[in-house]
Amino acid sequence: MEFAKRYPEILERFERFWEGAETDRPVMFITAPKDEPDTSVPKPSWPRPEDRVLPENMVADARWRLASTAYLAEGYPHFFVNYGPGILHGCIGGDADFTHEDTVWFPEFLSDIEEFTSLEFHPEGKWWSAIRATTEALLEELGEELVVSFTDIGGAADIIASAIGSEKLLYDVVDRPEAVKAAVDHCQKLWLQAYELNYSYLRPHQDVTTPWWPVLARGTTYMTQCDFNAMIGPKVFDELFAEELWTLWEHFEYPCYHLDGIGTEVHVPALLRPGILRCLQWVPEPGTSALLHTPMLRQIQEAGVNVTFAITPDELEQTIRGLDPRRLMLYVDCESEAQGRALIEEARRLTADHWG
Repeated sequence: MEFAKRYPEILERFERFWEGAETDRPVMFITAPKDEPDTSVPKPSWPRPEDRVLPENMVADARWRLASTAYLAEGYPHFFVNYGPGILHGCIGGDADFTHEDTVWFPEFLSDIEEFTSLEFHPEGKWWSAIRATTEALLEELGEELVVSFTDIGGAADIIASAIGSEKLLYDVVDRPEAVKAAVDHCQKLWLQAYELNYSYLRPHQDVTTPWWPVLARGTTYMTQCDFNAMIGPKVFDELFAEELWTLWEHFEYPCYHLDGIGTEVHVPALLRPGILRCLQWVPEPGTSALLHTPMLRQIQEAGVNVTFAITPDELEQTIRGLDPRRLMLYVDCESEAQGRALIEEARRLTADHWG
């Protein structure tokens, strides 16, 4: 998709967002059910949960989303090539279990962390072959209508934890930190191989990139992560995992980070320290509002880093009053197109009030 020609205003908004430039409202990725959906395109279904990752079924799902979903403000047709969070696990010797609805399990396959440094990335294997087939099918069949994301490669600590088990990794960070560091360094090499290969499929077809979360960039971007940090303190994170993230961010023009989990706020200083990060996506404790952490989000913005998270329509006023609209991207699911359009106008009014 030549995004710059089809959606110049959206791309311009995102470019201003990356720079923290003056704006009349935040970037808003708004979706709603179409007022007039194309009912000739049925919602796909499949007999087994694992069939959802077949390339033809992902293409069918993308067609249905295009037919039934309205995208407003900076919303655009975004499709996530979803093989689970950390599918690199399945491409370096492990496997992936998709037999449960809406969840993916990555069975342990190593008995000791020191085995990790012998692993290799296998692009010809089952799961990466499926990722490639799905990505290429989406680009070939629907590439003029939607933007295809990177798959969710995962984070180094999370991939290692899935390979040996989280409990073993927790013991290892205390008892064998050097072995953990060696595994993290090796995982980053494998990770970059996967990223570059994934990017090689996308680059000839799209003039923008996007991860699973619909931030958008004309250059390279990715939503990095370390969900394992929910189980460790700042000292261990700093010593064993933060530096790997800092190094990884230098490979992207627009590095992003997914912060998720109870207590993970303690890692924000380490994430901000090198001054490389461009955007942080915050996911609060399930069932709670991201706005409970407004002071933390404001701290991140004041460090020159953008923030993005999901809100409900009725949280818009509190969000804009509490945060800098220039460094803010909101994801909002609306009940109707009319509600979405009204929200855009409300955001302009609230932003004007924010600046007085």
